[in-house]
Amino acid sequence: MRLNEFKFERDIESKIDEFGILSDKIDKVKMELSELSNRYKEIEGELRPTLEQLTIQNQKSIQTKKYLVTLKRMGYNRDNFKYKESFEESLTKVNQQTKKVLEDILQSTKTVSRVVSTIGVQRMDEISLKSMLKKLVSPFKKLFSRLKMNTKSIDGLNGVLKRMVG
Repeated sequence: MRLNEFKFERDIESKIDEFGILSDKIDKVKMELSELSNRYKEIEGELRPTLEQLTIQNQKSIQTKKYLVTLKRMGYNRDNFKYKESFEESLTKVNQQTKKVLEDILQSTKTVSRVVSTIGVQRMDEISLKSMLKKLVSPFKKLFSRLKMNTKSIDGLNGVLKRMVG
């Protein structure tokens, strides 16, 4: 379908073009931000042990001519609980009456939120190239997903075997 089939106003066409231009710019900035973030995390990972060691020696920071780097908070281990999984497992361990009560409590805490629709935008010259690539890549994706599922199953069986043997 083309826009002129619907005979949109020029205002709509210009907004769609501007929307596409903005989308292209956002994609470019996101890519650049992603690359910068990856490099930042890499350097942060290299600096963290040094800063932690300095903190142990009662030093708070490292300073260069341009920057002062400070360890804001020392790392620590924190216990995390998976409440949903715990609740679901507990439902299998109780009698029917308790299970019904717990399921009723779960339903009483249910909330509904609206997820807004999303709009996609593509350049016209990219559409045909993407559809060709999709046709080429799709069979390989299916094959790899099957191989991945088989690998996970084998890993699970290996884990069971190790527990049985060891």
